Amino acid sequence: MSNDLEHRSSPPDFGDDEMKDDDQMFKSATLPVTDDIPLSEDDEEDENPFGEPSVSKKASTNINELSTKNDTPLTIPSVTPIAVLESPPMKQDNQFFPSDTGINSIESSTQPVYENQSSAISKPITNENISTTKPIQKPKEDHNIEITVNDPTKVGEGMSSYMTYRITTKTSLSMFKQKEFSVNRRFSDFLGLHTKLVSKHLQMGVIIPSPPEKDSLSMAKVKISKDEGIPTDFIDRRRSQLERYLNRLAHHDKLIQDPDFRDFIEMSSDLPKSTSTQALSSAGVLRALSNITNQVTKLTTKTSEQDQWFEEKHTFILDLHTNFKQLFNHFNTLFTQRKEAGQALKLLSTSLNHLATIEEHTLLSSALIELANVEEKIEQINIDHSLKEYTLISELIKEYISLLEMVQLAFQERIKLHQQWLTAEDTLKKKREAKLKLEQTAKNVDKLPQAEMEINEWDGKVIRGKEEFERISTSIKQELENFEQTRIDDFKQGIQLYFQQLLEQQEKILEIWESYLPEANKINL
Repeated sequence: MSNDLEHRSSPPDFGDDEMKDDDQMFKSATLPVTDDIPLSEDDEEDENPFGEPSVSKKASTNINELSTKNDTPLTIPSVTPIAVLESPPMKQDNQFFPSDTGINSIESSTQPVYENQSSAISKPITNENISTTKPIQKPKEDHNIEITVNDPTKVGEGMSSYMTYRITTKTSLSMFKQKEFSVNRRFSDFLGLHTKLVSKHLQMGVIIPSPPEKDSLSMAKVKISKDEGIPTDFIDRRRSQLERYLNRLAHHDKLIQDPDFRDFIEMSSDLPKSTSTQALSSAGVLRALSNITNQVTKLTTKTSEQDQWFEEKHTFILDLHTNFKQLFNHFNTLFTQRKEAGQALKLLSTSLNHLATIEEHTLLSSALIELANVEEKIEQINIDHSLKEYTLISELIKEYISLLEMVQLAFQERIKLHQQWLTAEDTLKKKREAKLKLEQTAKNVDKLPQAEMEINEWDGKVIRGKEEFERISTSIKQELENFEQTRIDDFKQGIQLYFQQLLEQQEKILEIWESYLPEANKINL
């Protein structure tokens, strides 16, 4: 059991042995250079347990029908219709995902994917079923909080320098002392916060958002650059990623109440220097998943998952993770090809200018010069669109790849608690058998009190193990409902903005060509 306590008190070890591979995401100081993420080779095979409560309306009853069984009909005056028939429909607010979480509630017409799936967790070993009824939650105050990250500032010079970011919070939540406050934090503080949150909340089944990964190469360029030469594109991307990370934490009902998070955004003084600041890279999370899986393989093989909901949801998460990585790689390929197309347009524009200088026909020369200008404008439009597309779509997909890896860690934590429960039951069974043997032997009567104490101790461990397993199972189900709705909302908004930018790009290109058309028509004169 000491190993379990150590595992709970410290987060999984995410080494940075492969950080060099992860840090190749942004190689250029002007444009991000993309790297493909290798697909994991051993993807395993993995509904909403809590369907929307059915609200049945009372059937109307004709009062006059009550007298049909009597010989003499009753004369009953007309009565105003019962208010039950005209009662307003029940408000279909999701009590587990109120509006204060910043996540739009699911419309009544949208049903969960696994609506008909049983919500009860099948018993893993004992004869008792695990109750997974949702706890009744008290109404919460509106989750009105907005966090912005701005004013990136370089502190110091040379390789010992670092960047600080100004974090401004505006909120009406009563848990905070002020409605608006600001603090300065460095990047290592974000990583230290994440480490603390993982160590406290992962064992509770909470899906914890991941901060941006380290980018040692780009950060080294920032450290050695003068103020006017700092790669602003990298700094702005990181600022945007940190802002999204903090807002995800702030809109989580449990994480926003964490003392470490509240101190992070509210305490004006500097935080203690973090000793463990390794970001959860894809490789690091997958290594942690592999280590945890290896530790629990023996027990999980003989006690396979009996809850159909978890089995199907686990398969869905693995498939979604694989598809997101493939999609991310395809967008990276598209980004690379567009960057190459932009370079080709630049070369074409240069060649057209050279051709125009030696052309003797004045109108044709003028048309070639204007065509070169058109290609330069189109090149700039394509570059701007590629950067926006990368920030809007590619980084969103990359963020959800990390989130899905944290979901897998939560599933593994549940498996670990399941094993601890089974181990406690096996040990309790052995202790009782040992006590029975002592009772059958007269010369070992003095050992019976100690045996009884051990039985009581392990009986308590079995009860606690069952309670912890029930708690994390219920928590993961609620977290996944929240996660799914957030994912749908994020990608819906992202895709809409992406299509809008595509239309704007095409309209700009169309305007450029329309303005060039009169110049081209002059050649026929």
